[in-house]
Amino acid sequence: MAALNAPRLLPLVLAVALVSGACRSARPAAGTAPAGPAAPGAPAQRYESLRALLWFQSAEECRWIQRSAFAAARRSLEAALADASWSALGQGPDAAALPPAVIADLDETLLDNSAFEGGLLRSGATFSAEAWRSWVEAERATALPGALEFVRFAAEHGVTVFYVSNRDAPFEAATRANLAREGFPLRDDLDTVMLRGERPEWKTDKESRRREISASHRVLLLLGDDLNDFLPGVDATPVAERRAAAEAHGERWGVSWFVLPNPLYGSWEKALGAGQPAPADAAEALARRLGHVRAFP
Repeated sequence: MAALNAPRLLPLVLAVALVSGACRSARPAAGTAPAGPAAPGAPAQRYESLRALLWFQSAEECRWIQRSAFAAARRSLEAALADASWSALGQGPDAAALPPAVIADLDETLLDNSAFEGGLLRSGATFSAEAWRSWVEAERATALPGALEFVRFAAEHGVTVFYVSNRDAPFEAATRANLAREGFPLRDDLDTVMLRGERPEWKTDKESRRREISASHRVLLLLGDDLNDFLPGVDATPVAERRAAAEAHGERWGVSWFVLPNPLYGSWEKALGAGQPAPADAAEALARRLGHVRAFP
């Protein structure tokens, strides 16, 4: 793959993004443990969520990590368009004749849903399917810094951007309207918004949708905020296994795979409790998290 020999782009920025906990591609399904704020009776966990939320919404450091990631992705896209052998999925020489595409997650990759998280935090509420539905149908998510410019650049250069999200299929109309309102390009002749559950095989793991796209397009780049946006079978695996899976593709990060920072929620949280029963209460959940902290002495 040509990307193996491409120069590393902004390795420090992308390393920071990885370490900060790049995260989940959609809200959890109804009935699963919330990854957002804890209940009002758990002030330590609410404070933890508050700091992450304020960093995401207010820190110039976050804003420029996002912009830098998209700038690096644009430079890689330019290189990929000039190299017929380039593929983010290792598709091989037969893909050279296929039209080019980029696969991008939506939530906390292109769209900012942090106001939804803020509403939960201020009210002391936990995630619910009803609250998430209200947010999505309000169509209030905004473009993350650098996201719209990158996607428009791709479209202007003949690259189809597929929006592969774990939002549920009934939200497609609202999601499309939200994307259009923010100025993201959508094609009239091709369904580029691929949500969880549109087909029976389109589950939380996005591999089936990546395969669907790669059958008709040469995929140049992947963009996401969660390891699930890049690799199959990593949604609830232990930390060490996720790290090994990511390291096995080390040559792709920052070259054809670009990760955005998301400290708010994500499958990385499931990894901390992989193989364990659900915590009995907020205090036990906090104790478990503390148990994962590296500390001196």
